[in-house]
Amino acid sequence: MSNSDWKKVDFQDFINQYENQVVIENAPVIMHSKKDKEHEAFKSLVTLIFIVGFTFIYVAISIMLIPIYFNPYIFYPILLVSGSISGILLYNYIHSNVNIKLIECWFEIYKHQSNDNTTHFCFSYYPVFSGKCLPNMAKNIVYKLYQDELIKNKLDITQVEVYLKILSSEPKNFIPIGYFFQYSEGIPFRSEEINRNKWKFFPIEKSSNDNYLATANWDHQFEWREDLELDFDKLNDYGPWILHRWDHQKLKPLTNKYKRTLNWDLRPIKDDPKLKPWMSKFESQEYEDFKSYKDLQIVNEVIERIIGPIVKIKKLKDLSGYLFEIKSYFRDLIV
Repeated sequence: MSNSDWKKVDFQDFINQYENQVVIENAPVIMHSKKDKEHEAFKSLVTLIFIVGFTFIYVAISIMLIPIYFNPYIFYPILLVSGSISGILLYNYIHSNVNIKLIECWFEIYKHQSNDNTTHFCFSYYPVFSGKCLPNMAKNIVYKLYQDELIKNKLDITQVEVYLKILSSEPKNFIPIGYFFQYSEGIPFRSEEINRNKWKFFPIEKSSNDNYLATANWDHQFEWREDLELDFDKLNDYGPWILHRWDHQKLKPLTNKYKRTLNWDLRPIKDDPKLKPWMSKFESQEYEDFKSYKDLQIVNEVIERIIGPIVKIKKLKDLSGYLFEIKSYFRDLIV
């Protein structure tokens, strides 16, 4: 095995040689905002009731006037437009005002045997959120269709890598080195401007004095609790914050078989470790991944193809008449 290779370790093989407690102890403690929710859709419900009521009244009047006057070129387009708008509003209401929760954490273990009798490990943790809500309400609806038709679930999976080493002189003593994750300090929680290629390494000492990780934005990137305390508006506007620690029930090994059920290849995640801690000055290593925006690129592509590259969608009405065509487009991508 070359120095550049990481080898994935089966969890059962790992615990046969080491204790599983080391995986639990090094799992990142995460603070998550209780106000991380889907868009409020009370207006959608009110508008839906109004449109449905108007449609029923219009149909009733049209039926009564059939012996006198009936224009199919007006009747059917009105039904089509009202039906499309009602579908969008109903879909948005069903998916609205739902708390997004941090529900569990998965992990994988990678190993590298260096020539200097030092063994490096990467514990790749995957915090799993119950969903994700894009700030742009219209794009959020398209993203939900993308999840329904391609991903087949609404789970949002993020990643935090923890690097450790073992010296040959102490073969059972894991020495934590540090963390590597998408770092989004100071970005407003609902800002559409995210950078998924901004990965940064932090030495293990950064987590001392209860300096936990905190979800930095809607895309569930992370920042440190110390950073959050300096951002008074975010800390208070998105409080209360829930602290998540992991035990053997909520911390689970991720298998290749389960990855297939999650449609892992369609997700913007590269699971292989991204750093080479056996190299000098590895802290300055940079990482970019062509897959990092894969989901958002697919969403933007379908919008450009069906609605147009010039139109900027923001509100639900901007999707009027396109919802079923967008859904069909995603369905065709599977074939």
